[in-house]
Amino acid sequence: MKRLKVAIVYPIPFGEEGSYGGGERYAWELARAMSLVAETVFVTIGQKRDSRQLGRLQVEMHPWITLVRGIRINPLALGFLRSLAGVDVIHCLSYSTLVTDLCVLFARTTGKRVFITDVGGGGDVSLKYWVDVASFSSGLLLLSEFAGRSFPACPATRHVIYGGVDIQRFRPGNGESTGKVLFVGRLLPHKGVNYLIEALDPHTPLVVVGRPYHQAYFQYLQELAKGKDVTFVTDANDQRIIAEYQSSTVAVLPSVYNDVYGNHCAVPELLGLTLLEAMACGTPVICTSVGSMPEIVEHGVTGIVVPPNDIRSLSEAIARFTEDPVRARAMGRASHARVQHLFTWTRTAARCLQAYEGGAA
Repeated sequence: MKRLKVAIVYPIPFGEEGSYGGGERYAWELARAMSLVAETVFVTIGQKRDSRQLGRLQVEMHPWITLVRGIRINPLALGFLRSLAGVDVIHCLSYSTLVTDLCVLFARTTGKRVFITDVGGGGDVSLKYWVDVASFSSGLLLLSEFAGRSFPACPATRHVIYGGVDIQRFRPGNGESTGKVLFVGRLLPHKGVNYLIEALDPHTPLVVVGRPYHQAYFQYLQELAKGKDVTFVTDANDQRIIAEYQSSTVAVLPSVYNDVYGNHCAVPELLGLTLLEAMACGTPVICTSVGSMPEIVEHGVTGIVVPPNDIRSLSEAIARFTEDPVRARAMGRASHARVQHLFTWTRTAARCLQAYEGGAA
């Protein structure tokens, strides 16, 4: 059987030349995993042309012509289409972007299969606002069942692929947990970190790891933290984050639909990647019943799911772990097992490959 040639396409590279965000990480890790089972090229957009071979993965970065309305996730570029000429399958990891629009049009005119995964974000200039771009694809590869609700009328073939964790790096540590609570994520209002700080017992240590993208909100969090044992880490690398996961009693992702400022976010969590990272490290989790997170966390087995914006429920859930380390360790073991069984990049790539091979052009 002919080995598929696959292009994973995302408008922003992962790392210093682009961003360290969840969408960028997802696209990069999927491309790396896919390169182990298919000939793969990772196609992205940057400030300059670059081409390199990293192990089995070919990386092609093409320069943008402009950033539409200054939005980094929505560059206008054309040169990247040259890197798609020799592939059989194009997998776009963004939706409301001109890059995906062009990929779909290119695939339709050349007879290639093209699949779309929405990892969040996007611009306000895209064909999707005039036509159903997804309906012209070979299929939707969804991060979760919840993510599929964004495409209620789309007739395209659907597959839930979820996401993964690099279990060689994110794995249980050798030491005991320190009794601390951990948050990892961007410091934005819809992440609900303010509710976590308010729910915290003054004697329970909390480490908040994340880059502040909303200065007023960051200042608000610092005010809330006064008189409590809260440490903010805004410049952590992966090694520091892994060490924090491994040494924490519980990791919390308290995202909300309606934030403290009264703003509504319809899709606060398309997946909840930091939950998977914590679970892979053998750390149980607490999350809210928001977005895709209840699909990730098995309530009462690998963690606890609480209502959003509910300080009391969040406080009680935290206490169940900090006051019962035996329970915490048991749920941590179950968390690690669940990730190994369902949420590795190898399994995500396998789900994609199965969809590629079954999709019709």
